Amino acid sequence: MNRKPVAVLGFGKTGQAVLEFLLAKEPRPSLILFNDGEISDKDRQEHFKRRGVRFLTGAGQFSELAQCLLIIMSPGFNGRNPRFDVLRRGGAEVISEIEYAFRQVKARIIAVSGSNGKSTTVSLIQHLLVASGRKSHLAGNIGVPFIAEIAAIADDSLVVLELSSFQLEETVRFRPRVAVLLNITPDHMDRYVSMPDYMAAKFKLFENQKRSDCMVLNADDPLLRDCGKMGRGKAYWFSSSRAQARGAYIKSHDLILNLGKAEETISLRDNPLRGIHNLENSMAAALACREVGLTAAEIEAGWTGFRGLPHRMEEVGKVGLVEFINDSKATNVDAALKSINSISGNLVVILGGKDKGSDFSVLERPLRERARQVLLIGQAAPLLRAQLSGLGGLLADVGDLEEAVAKGYGLLKHGGGVVLLAPACASFDMFNNFEHRGDVFKQEVLRLQLQAGENG
Repeated sequence: MNRKPVAVLGFGKTGQAVLEFLLAKEPRPSLILFNDGEISDKDRQEHFKRRGVRFLTGAGQFSELAQCLLIIMSPGFNGRNPRFDVLRRGGAEVISEIEYAFRQVKARIIAVSGSNGKSTTVSLIQHLLVASGRKSHLAGNIGVPFIAEIAAIADDSLVVLELSSFQLEETVRFRPRVAVLLNITPDHMDRYVSMPDYMAAKFKLFENQKRSDCMVLNADDPLLRDCGKMGRGKAYWFSSSRAQARGAYIKSHDLILNLGKAEETISLRDNPLRGIHNLENSMAAALACREVGLTAAEIEAGWTGFRGLPHRMEEVGKVGLVEFINDSKATNVDAALKSINSISGNLVVILGGKDKGSDFSVLERPLRERARQVLLIGQAAPLLRAQLSGLGGLLADVGDLEEAVAKGYGLLKHGGGVVLLAPACASFDMFNNFEHRGDVFKQEVLRLQLQAGENG
């Protein structure tokens, strides 16, 4: 029997996980792996070739995908590119890995998206679920492909997914039981033609929800105010600035929950997360967990064991009077803005990296109010200097992150303060990823600590 092949796009972590799933499901399926560039990992390529996978590499071979009826994309591919229209007109179904994995499970899904805070929120949700004894799996943009977890996911368990806009673009029937949208701010403007275009991708989170499902939304984000009308699920709102009749808000040192019956109080005195944005993440996590059955007492008990994630307002340590905070994950302007606003003053901020089409001018006022110096690194340094020109002498160019850490320490060592890495840019001009950038920052702080110890 002549079968139509299935195509998997991308040979990164996601693409390889999809291949493994398909090969386990049917040992000799008709499979094609397409990658735009040449594949560097020849050993892994040979591993899959021996199992019958046919490889197509380079844009010139893309047209051969016309023979496929199902095309499963890694998030790095843009399915809205005109080259995919030809495949769709030929009868191919083009879907994301998230969509394909969703079709394989019956477990309830908590899906979290937003421009910022996704990883912290899904990690906190997963921590609270596990601490309360629930069966739960964490996957998605956090680093574990959804498809890689399928074999372990029982029908009666929960799945917590971190989802980027890229992963949501080519979903069709994807339906989370709880859909959390933390915020929307300009990001990936090098991929999207406009903010409405970017927002439309995020809003796919709600597209297939039913009345029995729920949405968790940020009441303080003006771009989300109409979201409650977009989905059919019930809406819960969270706010760090005002009380909510149905949702969550902050009152003194407590988180107040109200799912429509009565208010419940969860103490935040043992919540280890720093900054207003992390209060928002905590409220979103609490609402999601309460909706799937955790009690307020279980949520409160779970706070204490959570320590946050590396590279997200991570308190690296102190050298004398100077504290160092690693927020390398602040890869866009809004994330950097929230980080800067969470520190009261006497601050040296390290900005820069690879620009993503951002407007840096909104950082000028908080930097003028809080920063003693702003150190600029990377490809975006000239653009940052131009857009923040009103800061004048507060701006200083440095050659690399090592120099920035040393200069920040030198500025603050006598009077004390905070050196904050909150780049507002991607890392790919100088580093492999944001983790690599944050690790270099931490290594330089450790070097200073060792020098301070040696010098007494």
